[in-house]
Amino acid sequence: MGNTKRKIAEGLQEMMREKPFRKITVQDIMDCKNMKRQSFYYHFQDVYGVIEWLYHEDFVNQAVYNEEESLGEWICKAVGIIQDNHFFYRKVWENISRERLMEYLYPVVDEQIRKRCWENKDGNSMSESFIVKSVCHFMLDCMAMRKGPSQEEVLAVAQDVQAMLHMVKGGFLVIPTSKSSLTA
Repeated sequence: MGNTKRKIAEGLQEMMREKPFRKITVQDIMDCKNMKRQSFYYHFQDVYGVIEWLYHEDFVNQAVYNEEESLGEWICKAVGIIQDNHFFYRKVWENISRERLMEYLYPVVDEQIRKRCWENKDGNSMSESFIVKSVCHFMLDCMAMRKGPSQEEVLAVAQDVQAMLHMVKGGFLVIPTSKSSLTA
């Protein structure tokens, strides 16, 4: 079953190189892969379902928590995943609302930061939420850029995030001076 889903997803990615996303039909995808239309609906509800599946398979599963990685290494890895398939992620960014992308990304980033940095693993303070949302928006900005950030810029952002995490005290967040010149 996963192989069929992957084949459909590859068809969507091929079609995204040929047509604007909003003009891609289920039939286009299935014709591209010489498959029957019914197979699509057995696995996915619509084209957006394919994008969601690809996001989970190709981003979430690769960006899983690894206790041996530092937060900075994880941020670099996550941005690297985006850069490795930048064309696709940019198309996703252009066609799915930022709010929806945040819904997908927030739990992934929250898990990474929570497991690495906070003593209270169930905490939900405003400063923690601020940091998680900031990292999410940085990653979405990486999707939006025509040319992704350099490795040095990503490392600078990762260092800033780590510094912020160490400065959360008494419910207040002290933001360090940014070392990054990164803009979307």
